Amino acid sequence: MADLDKYPSPLEDESFKKYWEAYLPSIEDRDNLKKSHLKQLEILCHLCVELDEIRESLSLGGRTYESIGRNGLQIKLRPEVSMIRGILADIRSYSKMLGLVLEKDRKTTKEEEENGFDD
Repeated sequence: MADLDKYPSPLEDESFKKYWEAYLPSIEDRDNLKKSHLKQLEILCHLCVELDEIRESLSLGGRTYESIGRNGLQIKLRPEVSMIRGILADIRSYSKMLGLVLEKDRKTTKEEEENGFDD
């Protein structure tokens, strides 16, 4: 278990802390843990929170909108849909830098396997 007192969340925001506390145990086990890794983790957590906010916005407003132009009614994708692709690419990049791979970890417990990520 991560020492949350040793590496406290830099923000008090609950959604940020959720990701910080979820990812911290994985990077704390590194033999070469440095202060820069914690900054990368902070950026990763911000990206995850931003992704959640955009997904929430899209769930309320939909993925498309209607626009009337010279060619009549058009249905267009919201810009947030494209933003998600970029954020996901950044999340993959930071996850890889921190050694947080998306494949099954040998340390994954049976309970984690069955339950997945809990909010």
